[in-house]
Amino acid sequence: MTQGKRQRRQRRGRLASCAGGVLAALPHGLRTSILRSLAPVLVRGRARRVLRENLMRPGVLPDSAQPLPLERDVLRHSGRQLSEVLRLSRGANPDEPSWIDDVVRPHPSFERLEAELAKGRGAIIVTAHLGNWELLCAWLRRRGLGGAVVGKTRGDDDWLVLVREGYGVRTLGQDTPAKEMLRVLKDGGVLGLLCDLEARRLDGEFLPFLGLDALTMTAPAALARTLRAPLIPVRCVAVDERHYELSVDEPLEIDPSLNRDAARTELLRRLNDTYSRWIRETPEQWAWHQPRWRTRPGEWDAVPNAEWRRIYG
Repeated sequence: MTQGKRQRRQRRGRLASCAGGVLAALPHGLRTSILRSLAPVLVRGRARRVLRENLMRPGVLPDSAQPLPLERDVLRHSGRQLSEVLRLSRGANPDEPSWIDDVVRPHPSFERLEAELAKGRGAIIVTAHLGNWELLCAWLRRRGLGGAVVGKTRGDDDWLVLVREGYGVRTLGQDTPAKEMLRVLKDGGVLGLLCDLEARRLDGEFLPFLGLDALTMTAPAALARTLRAPLIPVRCVAVDERHYELSVDEPLEIDPSLNRDAARTELLRRLNDTYSRWIRETPEQWAWHQPRWRTRPGEWDAVPNAEWRRIYG
């Protein structure tokens, strides 16, 4: 990154931080209304272009969805989500009563995660940029689940990293040594992975996602194989104007009858199928502005995390 580009990003970051501080101080209902109205203005340029391109891709949307009305609904949900994250930024002590307990409601399927944690080997939670994954993280922390989330970070002043720290959750960068992630699980904690988007810096393979081949990171399968633990799909999606429902799908296990490469591919294929089903059920709540199908086979050589390569071979 050039010096000029870095300075422009820093200026935008400071401006966004100031604007976020002003908005965070507003009453939640007013802030949400403002951000929903402003979303079509705020989401512009490259992000808006990618959003439209993705919604127009043949076969990705359910038959009942139309691209233009869906674009409006996606933007409105983005405004709501940002309002809720700004509310989180005001602080959410996990040991005190909070609005989070009222807004997020667990589905009976939450028992699947509790059963996995009872085995004492931690849990690998996989989720998507769907609904509100930050609320998902905060609610689990309030249930006493320690651990960390893995994601892209932008230095010590990364706003989302600081928000998560405010409610007691660590963020591990995508290039964090594998042994640190494994330690979280061996200590009985929860490791959260958002692995529905491409990560060019990480090892990956091309697998169907919403019916189209997309670069899919292999790290979740490496963790599952190394720990002999399943991937547990968890989502937190809006069910009305005020509430979210947190639900847990059946754990995804490595197939021991397959060889290493085949088992990896088969597990990741099932994970992508899970994400695709979720998105088709609530398409307005997914991050369509992300370039999910940007990279095509042969166009990019991913740089694998060396430790993951040693684990998975």
